[in-house]
Amino acid sequence: MLECRGLTKIYNGRHAVDNVTLTMQSGRVLGLVGPNGAGKSTLLKMITGLIWPSGGSVSIDGFDVQQNRCQALAKVGAIIEWPAFYLDLSAKRNLDILSGGQGAEYEKRLKEIIHMVNLDGRLKDKVGRFSTGMKQRLGIALALLPDSQFIILDEPTNGLDPLGLIEIRKIIRDYNQLFGTTILVTTHLLPEIEQVAHDIAIINRGRLIAHGDIKTLLAGDNVLKISVIDPKNSLELLQNSGLAIENIRLTEYEGLQMRVPDQECAGAVNTLLVKNDIKVTGLTMVHRTLESFFLKSTEED
Repeated sequence: MLECRGLTKIYNGRHAVDNVTLTMQSGRVLGLVGPNGAGKSTLLKMITGLIWPSGGSVSIDGFDVQQNRCQALAKVGAIIEWPAFYLDLSAKRNLDILSGGQGAEYEKRLKEIIHMVNLDGRLKDKVGRFSTGMKQRLGIALALLPDSQFIILDEPTNGLDPLGLIEIRKIIRDYNQLFGTTILVTTHLLPEIEQVAHDIAIINRGRLIAHGDIKTLLAGDNVLKISVIDPKNSLELLQNSGLAIENIRLTEYEGLQMRVPDQECAGAVNTLLVKNDIKVTGLTMVHRTLESFFLKSTEED
């Protein structure tokens, strides 16, 4: 669906985006994350043709955005930075004007989208009376209206309370699962994006420093904590076991801690101890989180 090749944007001699190459498969949700000023919005503006790159290229559904802009963006709906509406006009009038939609098919789709973003009964209200969360949902409705196959949402959870976060998360997840829509979303809220995205791309100082399937990137770095009656003998037994464990050590409270690749290995550790008559009183697997992976990646960068 999306392919960026060596995408670069230079402002006054500074690389806002520096040689970014990434691909995105159709029907998946990609989370684009990075610190403030990392270049996320600049990257999205080049993807949508709002600004021209200083170097490289971007294509959507096989069409180059610079050379075949109309074909590339025909099925793209995007909200970059903040949804801009006419505050003195109703939500319905805003959507009519900004989407350019009209006719029976448009009205039918509008009704479906408004129901999905939970704005039923609010179309006649002026947007100036909307809360932050309602404006964000109205922005998502605007992005969805053109029967978009590829949705781009820039910080859709900005300024939202916990209930608003849950609503936006549900909209993204439901739309992707129900219609197979490809979605690219940027956010600072890593636990939120971990719940809805299939893939992650981390950008820092304009450069892409990590990109791939979330489960794959987070795999192989799990910490296993075990409480046992005989920790010293357990340590010696595990050190000579041949199991795929690393960094095994004694802990302060009669236990062991180690790194394991997966739950199967954790089970093998437990089985080995029990078979050797070592009583296991507690076992906890601490999985690697997107937050820890993000911090490690940006610190190394």
